[in-house]
Amino acid sequence: MIIVGVLILLVFAVIVVATVARGNDPTQVDLGWFVIDSDVTGVFVAGGLTSLLGLIGLAVLLAGLRRSRRRRADLKQLRERAAANAAAAERVRALEAEQSADSSSASKDSSSASGLRRRSSDESREPADADESFDTAPREQ
Repeated sequence: MIIVGVLILLVFAVIVVATVARGNDPTQVDLGWFVIDSDVTGVFVAGGLTSLLGLIGLAVLLAGLRRSRRRRADLKQLRERAAANAAAAERVRALEAEQSADSSSASKDSSSASGLRRRSSDESREPADADESFDTAPREQ
C-alpha cells in the first residue's frame, strides 16, 4: 500500500509540474452569467483548491459523524449502567425488606417469651469505655 501511495504522489507531482510549466495558454471559462479569463495554470490551481476544499469538508463531516457515533455509544453504555445499577439497588432493597420482615417476625416470637429478661439485661450492661457513660466525668486530655 505504501508503494502505491508513493507512486500516486509521484504521478501527481509530475502532472502539477507539467501543468504549471506549460500552462501559459490563455483560457476562458464561461459559467453562463460570468466569464473567467485565465491561463491553464490558473484553471488547474482553481481546480486543485476546489478539490482541497472538498476534501477538507469531507474530513470535517466524517470527524463529526465519528464523534456523534462515539457519543451515542457512550450514552447507550451509561444508560445501560444506570439501568443495571437501578436493578441492583432494587434487588438490594427487596432483600433488605425481606430480611427485616423475617427478623421482625422472629423478634416478635422471641420478645414475647423473654421480654422481661432482655430489658433487665440491657439495663445492667456496663459501658465498654468510660466516655460512653454519662455518669462519669470527662477525662483530661
